[in-house]
Amino acid sequence: MSASITLAGEGQIALKLSQQKNLIISKFIFANVPGLDPVTPVDRAAGRPPAGQIVHVYAIPKENAGYVNPNQVVYSAQLGSDIGDWDFNWVGVEDEDGLLFAVSYVPLQQKRKNIPPLQIGNNVTRNFLVAFDGAQQLTGVTISASTWQHDFTVRLAGIDERERQSNRNLYGRACFFGDSLTFEKVASAYQVRSGTAYIEGIRVALGEPLPVPGVVPVGKVWLDVCLERQLNDRVARWKVVYGDQADYTDAAGTRHYCVPIADFVSLSNIIDLRPSEPIGTALIRYLAARNGDYPDLRARATTKGDVGLGNLPNAKSDDPLTNSSEILATTAALNKLQQQVGDSMTGMVASFAMKTAPTGWLRCNGALISRTTFASLFARIGTTFGAGDGVTTFGIPDSRGLFLRDWDDGRGFDLSRVFGSFQDMLLQSHAHTATAATVGDHVHAASTDAQGSHAHAAWTDAQGSHAHNIPRALNSNVGNGGPNITTANGANGWAATTDVQGSHAHNIGVGEAGYHAHNVGIGGAGNHTHAITVAANGGAETRPKNLALLFCIKY
Repeated sequence: MSASITLAGEGQIALKLSQQKNLIISKFIFANVPGLDPVTPVDRAAGRPPAGQIVHVYAIPKENAGYVNPNQVVYSAQLGSDIGDWDFNWVGVEDEDGLLFAVSYVPLQQKRKNIPPLQIGNNVTRNFLVAFDGAQQLTGVTISASTWQHDFTVRLAGIDERERQSNRNLYGRACFFGDSLTFEKVASAYQVRSGTAYIEGIRVALGEPLPVPGVVPVGKVWLDVCLERQLNDRVARWKVVYGDQADYTDAAGTRHYCVPIADFVSLSNIIDLRPSEPIGTALIRYLAARNGDYPDLRARATTKGDVGLGNLPNAKSDDPLTNSSEILATTAALNKLQQQVGDSMTGMVASFAMKTAPTGWLRCNGALISRTTFASLFARIGTTFGAGDGVTTFGIPDSRGLFLRDWDDGRGFDLSRVFGSFQDMLLQSHAHTATAATVGDHVHAASTDAQGSHAHAAWTDAQGSHAHNIPRALNSNVGNGGPNITTANGANGWAATTDVQGSHAHNIGVGEAGYHAHNVGIGGAGNHTHAITVAANGGAETRPKNLALLFCIKY
């Protein structure tokens, strides 16, 4: 295979550089040139092949151009299995001016269209790498080729293998449906009966009996099954082999699985060796829908009557409003009903005996939530409990620590109350009266305690040292009974002095009064009352006995 930029292409590079314009490669040309040798050098001076030799023109999408490095650009043509049939051995690329820029000679290749079931088509991808200084800048390609140049062969092979393993888990090593793929003698020839089987997860389907040519040797008859590469696909292939066989990998790397289907003892004695395994799940349901018994597969066709459910109705309905004992509600009907019930509860506030909100409910904590995420709730309550940011959010009720009260709605107990509004605590206005009983005008008796028979001491105050003068009587008064004292040596009218007694006091005796008490009299106060003060009592709020629960709103 050879490839090269044409002479015209080199000239176009120089021209575009001088014009400071991009070189746009716009299409692939596929041609079948008779007698073209793919190993000979490209004729750089040659132009486009004649129209009769051109088999296909492919317009290059913008995303199918990528750069490898600043000096290399690659273009890709991706031809699906819907294109064909034609052969090609010449590939060229042209620019938007219709100039043949580069050419590649290739061995003759086939492009076939998928025509089920007659023909399996193929996919063809052709990449054209052009290299020159400044290629990326001149072509204006900005997509890295690493983003789209992938080989899906490994990926598809992995998918095939996972599917095989899934089938293996379901059907086991080998599973034959009914008498499918039975090795048998028909007249003087042998064949493998038509039907379906799974061998190591590979589905083997014979639409008609498979003739077994030649002489059948005595011994085991095996079915050799594999997934074989065919163009861009992998398809199941099988053949009948003899002798002792085991699973193996051939020279192409394809894994083959071998299972015995018969033991050819003699012309008249063929023992069926097709294995079967207990299988459940989907396969049982598949087989149960068909008539007949499958003892090896442990499945049997059943009806409602077989399992005692013959009274169940056959009709069904997706309408949750259906009201008939002769129609079964489907899961679709139940889901619709559940949705309707849930929608009818949107905006409902309820209490829960747990600390977290259940699914479909939000805590009534005054949070601001999304108008789009909770669109149904927003449609019901709007901005009654807060407008949020006015655009994307809105508020929900905050009932934490509060008692809920039914909206008065004009009844008159809670006048002028706005729906959804908060109301602080309040005690209805009232007064307390208190009086003492009137007892009328009265006196109170009082007494001192009895002291028994006793005496009281008394004394005079001390006078100090002194004398007492006694006046003398005039002689003329002597004998007349006057108070004056007459002395023999005193002059008339002069006092006579007594003896000095010193500082002293005089005791006074008080007579004993005997055992007695003293009465105390208290005057009447008149008709009157006494003021009484009532002390305050209670806590920080007025409340009844209560239970704390979690209040939530349905969204």
